[in-house]
Amino acid sequence: MNSQITKGYLYAFGASLALAASFVFSKSALNLIDILLFGFAWFGIGALLNTIWLLIIFRKNTFLTFKGQVLLIAVIIAILEGLATVSFYVAIQKMENPAVVSFIGNLGPVLVTIMGITLLGENYKKRQLFGIILALGGVFALTFSPASNIESLVQPGSQFVVFASVLFAAATIIARKYKDKLHPELMSTIRSILLFLVFAIIIWINDKELDYNNSVWKAIIIGSFLETLLTIVFAYQALRYIEAAKTSLIISTKAIWVLVMAYFFLHTFPGPMELIGGCLSIIGIILISLKGNHRSSKTFS
Repeated sequence: MNSQITKGYLYAFGASLALAASFVFSKSALNLIDILLFGFAWFGIGALLNTIWLLIIFRKNTFLTFKGQVLLIAVIIAILEGLATVSFYVAIQKMENPAVVSFIGNLGPVLVTIMGITLLGENYKKRQLFGIILALGGVFALTFSPASNIESLVQPGSQFVVFASVLFAAATIIARKYKDKLHPELMSTIRSILLFLVFAIIIWINDKELDYNNSVWKAIIIGSFLETLLTIVFAYQALRYIEAAKTSLIISTKAIWVLVMAYFFLHTFPGPMELIGGCLSIIGIILISLKGNHRSSKTFS
């Protein structure tokens, strides 16, 4: 195998592991503090790290071309991703096992594929349609909770993952349409700063005391570094060496690593129905992501 391709696979695998580990660290922190304190610290650190990284890789042309309509598009994408991110962490707080959150999150690539076909006119294969059906079936199995009344049929917190997936998919489709004009590093920085400011304003309005212990700080600092910076850097490094579809496929395996890490560090494990749903969603994502004969642009999500 070409050394450049190998490097791309290693970067993508690193992104998958970093993202998976961030799930576990965020769950550890959210078990000890509420979502407001979590968001303020998590995205505050993320904003700082992303700003430092942006200054390190600073290129004058990056900022000269990031203006006018493109700036508006960037802000819209940042808002969508910001709302999705908050919803995602609310789900992690409400659901016992972060692996289940990750499995349900596989709805994102499914929605991106559907939107790409319907809104951008992208080509598709029958294999992808079958993958969509499998993944949707898996998500249904994951969110379904046997109960005697309709209100309890959906697992608490799963609706936040679905909402987040819809927003992430919409942001991805917009970013795909304008991919030649947007800069990933700057987008990540805008998202982190925007979320930090939102949480800071809410905390200020509510006059909430900033109370963190050492365990919380450790989980937030490590997790924020993994999610807001390292995952982004590794993912876009991978895109330099291998195709976007392959990068997306490797990163989508994060659910498996979340499952393993959650078992060892949080001592949680999904039930039989959740495992079946998770496997179906992963198989569906594989079928959707496998390269076909047509040429299309893909992004990771």
